[in-house]
Amino acid sequence: MKADTLKIRQAETMNNLSDRLAISRHIAGPARAQKWVPLIWLPYFLFFLLQPVFEHAPVIRWVETGVGTVFFLVLYFGMFWSGRPWQWPCLAGLVLLGLVFAPINGGASSFFIYATAFAPFLANTEAKALKIIALIVGLVCLETWLLHLPWWFFVYSGGFAAVIGVGNIFFAQRNRANEKLRMAHEEIEHLAKVAERERIARDMHDVLGHTLSVIILKSELVKTD
Repeated sequence: MKADTLKIRQAETMNNLSDRLAISRHIAGPARAQKWVPLIWLPYFLFFLLQPVFEHAPVIRWVETGVGTVFFLVLYFGMFWSGRPWQWPCLAGLVLLGLVFAPINGGASSFFIYATAFAPFLANTEAKALKIIALIVGLVCLETWLLHLPWWFFVYSGGFAAVIGVGNIFFAQRNRANEKLRMAHEEIEHLAKVAERERIARDMHDVLGHTLSVIILKSELVKTD
């Protein structure tokens, strides 16, 4: 009777673990990043190439643009492919790249937008993300004022960057929640495997103990006879 009750409890535990596993897998599955995700946002970088094209820039300007492009691609993909703490230098590099190219290419505003878009995903809290976004927008404002850059540059570099950065705070929080669910799913799966191994071990122990008991009993009967 006691063994039957134990088996019932084990079955209930396994069912609960299976249900929780299915739910967590359903929710946490979409949180896994795909390799093609960086390519989705890359076309916005083309704004950096528009001004040299429209202004029929000289060769030296195209050389500068090419150098900026190489640095951007390294920093951009570094944000996706490198782990902490290397992502922070990549973020700072994007901001620095924007500050360097802002006086010669208005398309450098895209660098600030990328930086504020990434910031919420690197910061651990909403408050920290807001501080980073405010710092980037403040640097844009300061450079616009010191170098007397066009007003539209501040609108694009500061205004759009702030809106996109603040908006991404929600998505960053959701991604962190999904990551916690994924970790919980892996832990539940591990516990389910451990529980199953323990159940099999107990069953084998019971069967083996019963078999040995029968053998001992029969041997004693043989000796008695």
